[in-house]
Amino acid sequence: MPTRLIYVGNTRDPSLCLIETRDSKVDGRYVALSHCWGVLNKEQRLCTYAGNIETFKKKIPFKILPSTFQDAVTVTRALGVSYLWIDSLCIIQEDKEDWRSQAARMEDVFSSAYCTIAASSSTSSLDGFIAKRAQRAAVGIQTSQGPLYLAEAIDDFETHVEKGVLNTRGWVLQERALSRRTVHFTSTQMYWECGEGVHCETLAELGNRQSMFLGDSNFPTYGLEYYRDERIRLVQYLYQVYSGLSLTKSHDRSKAILGLQKRLGSTFKSKAMYGVISKYFERTCLWQADVPGSLSQIHYESSQTVPSWSWMAVMGRIRYMDIPFGEVTWTGDLENPFKPGFDDTEWNGRLVAKAKRLAIDDGEFEERCKVDLSLYKFEPRSWKCVVVGESKVANEDGDKNQYVLLIRKRSSVVATPVYERVGVGILLQTQVGLGSIKIHLV
Repeated sequence: MPTRLIYVGNTRDPSLCLIETRDSKVDGRYVALSHCWGVLNKEQRLCTYAGNIETFKKKIPFKILPSTFQDAVTVTRALGVSYLWIDSLCIIQEDKEDWRSQAARMEDVFSSAYCTIAASSSTSSLDGFIAKRAQRAAVGIQTSQGPLYLAEAIDDFETHVEKGVLNTRGWVLQERALSRRTVHFTSTQMYWECGEGVHCETLAELGNRQSMFLGDSNFPTYGLEYYRDERIRLVQYLYQVYSGLSLTKSHDRSKAILGLQKRLGSTFKSKAMYGVISKYFERTCLWQADVPGSLSQIHYESSQTVPSWSWMAVMGRIRYMDIPFGEVTWTGDLENPFKPGFDDTEWNGRLVAKAKRLAIDDGEFEERCKVDLSLYKFEPRSWKCVVVGESKVANEDGDKNQYVLLIRKRSSVVATPVYERVGVGILLQTQVGLGSIKIHLV
């Protein structure tokens, strides 16, 4: 149960107020709103602050609600539900402590909601999502079995929802995935999404593997139906999609997916941290910029450090290296930290690895390596690599491909030198030095 909810009343008693659930008798059913805040100034936003929370607990006048919130109240009442969760009103804004504690509970907020309302076509809370639609033109044809009407096809879940305004937001991916059932309000029609697939207002039923994965009412249990290789692909698909979404605050990159990550870990009985799944440790570590050099560094607060080997340390779309299944041996040079007895409360994201010398020139580097940030310039003498995997079969020249993390030294003050990630590569055995040194990758 969320910490706070909005009591929406009903048509006979239309009064609204903010309630603390621990102090109130809530019947357990509430609706959650997934919406786009939009580019609004402080005066245009309706939010709960430390200065107005007591006022909102007494009354929230319906007329002061922006259109999207008014529509959400209307739909909630129509569903026969008395409570509504809206992030800007149920989380105290400009209160770091409340925001931190509520962000950690997002998994429960959306997975426990009776239903999620998604304002998929609204660009801000001022737009609303219930509006009169233009009448669709239809042509009637008389047949031997009666009249037949033809109209423009409007069933396009990918365009209207998955590529819609709302679903470009980073926070929305986990809102959608964790919800048991969602009603997507678009400019053309409503779509109903649950574990059984997507149902259109036109009565058509849609679905594909990725949509079924995200729409799973008990996410990500749907992924358990597949063997290991397909599970890995679904996890990679999820992270790739998320990496390309926008965030108002870039340092929310590691937070806006916490609920999903927690659920992935529990379902696959595996540790999930920093965008890496322990069962698929090597493959989920071998990510790269979708366009080489296109990523940008995220400057986190000191209390929220994210290691350089995680894609959560950078902003921009990523993809995973194309590594054939069943054809690669993992070397162990990058130690998997998620061993029995692993304590994530004591871990700072530091990995132990064996680093090797790069035996390549600038031309070979350009051909076989991908850097994360454009400001990274290859330095043969100071850059090294960690060989994560190696092809089981050699090529016609007797050489094998090695899948590597590219690293550069950050500090050598301590006994074990400290390195940071700068990219990835697929090198030949002959392009990697034989000796190695123990390093820490941060």
